[in-house]
Amino acid sequence: MSDDGEEEDEEICPFDCCPEEGCVSSICPECWTEGCGLDGAFGCCADVVDVINPCLDAVAKGICFLGSPIAFPLIFCFDPSPHTNESSGWSVSMLRAPLKRPFACCFATICMPCGQWDLRRRALDGDFTKYKLWQGYHDGPQCFATVCPSAPITIESGTYGEQDCPRAFLFLEVCCLGLTCSPCCSFYVSRQYMMEDRDLDIDPTEARFGKCQEFFYNVMETIMMIACCAQCFGCCVGCCAPDSEGAQELEEETRGCSSALYDIARTIRNGLTSVEVLAIGCMSAQMVHEHIVGVRGEKTKLVNGEDDDKDDDDDSDEEVELAAPNSNEMKRDD
Repeated sequence: MSDDGEEEDEEICPFDCCPEEGCVSSICPECWTEGCGLDGAFGCCADVVDVINPCLDAVAKGICFLGSPIAFPLIFCFDPSPHTNESSGWSVSMLRAPLKRPFACCFATICMPCGQWDLRRRALDGDFTKYKLWQGYHDGPQCFATVCPSAPITIESGTYGEQDCPRAFLFLEVCCLGLTCSPCCSFYVSRQYMMEDRDLDIDPTEARFGKCQEFFYNVMETIMMIACCAQCFGCCVGCCAPDSEGAQELEEETRGCSSALYDIARTIRNGLTSVEVLAIGCMSAQMVHEHIVGVRGEKTKLVNGEDDDKDDDDDSDEEVELAAPNSNEMKRDD
């Protein structure tokens, strides 16, 4: 009988993964496990969160369509100033580029690694002797090296033998050297290089996209932090007060709240990714058009230069012919 009484007095750990019995009561005082007299307060908090959760669930379901390319028009909610089409210097605007070069836009959107490989080739004007890893824009300490100089990774472009096999290095750059962000990293490098090489400025739609991306990224980051804090708070309350009904209810409600917040953040992240892919496709088409126009312009200059040389030669021949009769007349006069 006494043994049965002792077994009843032992508290069982609320966690299934814990093999020990009575571990909570051995660590936390009895008043803690019962909620320190705050059982009612925990219950009130749980009721408040219970009211908020349906709203969060409705928001998460209501904005699910924004986690797709449909979210692209949201960029027009942001002001592009001071950038304009005239000041940017591009031959065609970012919005009209897909109409001018539809194949290039689709190619860069559907098959990003291949599209970015071709785009870098065009940015370099086909001269792979100019190629360096990320064109030197990512040189310097990265990852852990930003904190500890001796830790990996410090990038030094031009020291990895890119000149010996630039096409293969470019293939690695657009496919795997930047992990899942490799194509995007390669694109931004190509665009920056072309803008500096040809003295171009930011397109107004590109400016809208940048501001939109920064805003929603900050929103997503804030929501994820709130969700993490809510989840940790609920977990701590539930662990420290396993005998408090209000604390257990609060833990359950905060778990649902954090789950809804994570769904909202996930939708925003998917929307950012979708909009970025579309923007990269449009800007890639713009860069392809700029390259083609530049090549045609150079050919036109060469042709015009040859025509001017021919005209100069013809004019000189005519001058010689005119000068010859004059010299003959002078001889006759003599």
